[in-house]
Amino acid sequence: MGDERRQKLSEALFAAYDVVARTNDALEPALAEFGLTAVTAHLLWLIDPDAPAPSMRTAAERTHCTPQNVTFMCHQLEAKGLVTRKPSPTDLRQRVIELTPEGRAARDAIVELASTSSPLANIDESDLARIAELLGNAPSRLA
Repeated sequence: MGDERRQKLSEALFAAYDVVARTNDALEPALAEFGLTAVTAHLLWLIDPDAPAPSMRTAAERTHCTPQNVTFMCHQLEAKGLVTRKPSPTDLRQRVIELTPEGRAARDAIVELASTSSPLANIDESDLARIAELLGNAPSRLA
């Protein structure tokens, strides 16, 4: 890898990290209100209340965590009354994670705060679409 490419890659990685760090900072009031960490909030966020409840395995894949870590996070979220785990309606060997009404309220508050307070919140729609496309395609380029 050439020096110029390495420099550009470093700039891109630091910019991505900075956006994540600043978004986490912006979410701090909601995280504190609901007693969440950034990691447990991420798990809560990925449970779309308008989609089928994800399995524990799916949650592990989406959060890039081990199944054991997802189990630990689910215990924390269950203890706060934000999620429940139930047998999957399609495969009784698996468990799915469902939001409780309190969990939905917490998720809504986190999504709303991220939507208004993230460094990406005020970027115009076309630039935001391009950022999402570039970052969304990056994992597929791994060798």
